[in-house]
Amino acid sequence: MLRKLFFISTLVMLTFGLVACGENAEDVYTKAMEAADKMESAEVSMKLNQEIAMAEEGKIVIASDMEGSMIIDPIAMHQKGTMSMTMGGEEMPMEMDTEIYFVDNEMYIFESMTEQWIKADSSLLPIDTLTSNQPDVSEQLKMMEEYVEDFEFEEKDNEFVYKLTADGEGFKKLTEEMLDEYLPKELTAEMGDLTQLLEEMEIKTLYIEMYIDNKTYDLKKYNLDMDMSMKVEGETISIVQNMKSEYTNINAIDKIEVPQEVLDSAVDETGF
Repeated sequence: MLRKLFFISTLVMLTFGLVACGENAEDVYTKAMEAADKMESAEVSMKLNQEIAMAEEGKIVIASDMEGSMIIDPIAMHQKGTMSMTMGGEEMPMEMDTEIYFVDNEMYIFESMTEQWIKADSSLLPIDTLTSNQPDVSEQLKMMEEYVEDFEFEEKDNEFVYKLTADGEGFKKLTEEMLDEYLPKELTAEMGDLTQLLEEMEIKTLYIEMYIDNKTYDLKKYNLDMDMSMKVEGETISIVQNMKSEYTNINAIDKIEVPQEVLDSAVDETGF
């Protein structure tokens, strides 16, 4: 069940995790792509709420409030926040604090129940899963280029704003391209034919907002509301998602370091 939930959440986030569209909308979009090519680092905050309804398990509500920093090449990151999950008829959610460092191909994860840092390898959290979820704004913009005309466009205050209200029929090709590029291959192998899975996915409503700085053309904010259903292993699953994300201090982060107290106290996961 947990693997199924992980796949569903990853699928949704990768499908719609970063989009953009396109003075006029096309020109701004082109400049945003140029700015994205130069993006080397950023601070990122994200609030995500998901309601997943399944016949056997009932409704599952997952909420997370995360913030952190990232360097794109070579990839390094620090992420910290809270996550909660409510399953079935439970009144009180299961809550946990979470924090992760990934630096120099080494990963440290904070285990909140024991308040212990763990030096992890790919058996606990596959490194390619971690890195695939790091946003490559440039690649995402290129994938969305053909959808520029589907977005409403306006300039207000100090930013350009793009808005899209649509169903998901025109996005299935994009979905398949993104999953093939970013979803870990061992995970997709376990879930079977992705093409068949996407054929049975229905995007009922989709609303996207994207904000671009009108001076630097950097992506500043990305918001998403979505209502969808899909079939996984023969079971129909309904998903309602709301996501708000913000990018700040773009190209202002020179280095991410694991604190010495984390290095000193971390235990190897094999002995945990």
